[in-house]
Amino acid sequence: MSEPIFVAFATQKGGVGKSTLTTLVASYLYYNEGIEILAVDCDHPQHTLDTYRKHDFTVVAENPYLKKLTHSFFQKFKRKLYRILLTPPEDAVQVAKDYIAEGHEPAVVFFDITGTINNRHIVALLAQMDYIFVPITTETGEMTSSLTFANHVQNKMLTTGNTRLKAVNLVWNKIPSREKTKLCETIDRYAATLGLHSLDTVMVNSTKFAKDGQQVGRTGMFRSTMLPPDKRLMKGSNLEALVSEIRNIIKV
Repeated sequence: MSEPIFVAFATQKGGVGKSTLTTLVASYLYYNEGIEILAVDCDHPQHTLDTYRKHDFTVVAENPYLKKLTHSFFQKFKRKLYRILLTPPEDAVQVAKDYIAEGHEPAVVFFDITGTINNRHIVALLAQMDYIFVPITTETGEMTSSLTFANHVQNKMLTTGNTRLKAVNLVWNKIPSREKTKLCETIDRYAATLGLHSLDTVMVNSTKFAKDGQQVGRTGMFRSTMLPPDKRLMKGSNLEALVSEIRNIIKV
């Protein structure tokens, strides 16, 4: 078994979508493509991935449609849920290594990180990633925060050669169309002057892409730690293209 790839979706500002993107990409790779993954939730103390998992259990238990859907899926899938390990940032890598040492063989380990660049534990953790993806939106405050964070990681870590980091990429999220807007393209040109690169694929903003299940009704789940994204909800989201682009980058 080759050494797993460490991947983080990280920002220093909440609401940009790092935990959602972590869940979407991890679940798609695992449930749709059968790639072994591990998720490490070091977004202390709120532990958003763990909150998502608990929510998934609740809605599946209370919604007969989702309960039947989940039972049918796992009868065919024949594997368990992927693990979500909870840890503070300073222990995250060791917790992942301990899990792997027990005999588990994830191809990719996803770290959900709050990227406060003034915290030495966060900085040390980011330096141990292979790839960092920084969500960015067109909201001015979030955009500025993401660019500042990505630029810091690029210049203080990647270019020094003193970390295992191979690449930092921006990921446009919550965009109103399936293609980059003129604003996105303008910011991409500015980011390029900083040595930053954004993925070609954007994640589309729509209320249907926020669905994570309901206790009643026959609505599927788009963001779920327990099931693959509902095909009906995934249409038009660009998720499949995003995962493909990320796979090409991290080479898995």
